[in-house]
Amino acid sequence: MFRSVLIAIDGTPRSLGILDTVKRFCDPEQYLLHVLLAVDSAYALEEFDQRLSRFDQTEYPAAAQEQLQADKIMQEAIQAFEQAGFSTTGSQELGEPADAIIKAAKARNIDLIVMGHRHLSRLKRMLDPSIASKVIDEASCPVLIDAHPQSPRH
Repeated sequence: MFRSVLIAIDGTPRSLGILDTVKRFCDPEQYLLHVLLAVDSAYALEEFDQRLSRFDQTEYPAAAQEQLQADKIMQEAIQAFEQAGFSTTGSQELGEPADAIIKAAKARNIDLIVMGHRHLSRLKRMLDPSIASKVIDEASCPVLIDAHPQSPRH
């Protein structure tokens, strides 16, 4: 039986849609959720800190903006899961998303990973490999993919 679940979000509006999938498969009284948001190292400050200094904001505006956005996304996700009755923790990890997800799952002895799936064409997948595929291939626990499209296909 799964007890600890890692929810990998990417900050898109669709990330919060994973809540519906989690609610269908996980009982809030039996599961501890850990929300993970990977932040690209190229846009991250050395240390995550919600109290960004004026120096950080003026000297590194792209990184400061990325950090503020990541903090907001994380707060919204945790709040949504807690409102649904789940015990929830969260963290932000620097680095390539698939590697960060796999590393966090191992470090926390996660029983199940739940993540979204981007609907890309074959050409786009060649140029931008699937994060979900890499996690499925390398994770040491089951991976549940929420593959509902962001918008209806025509």
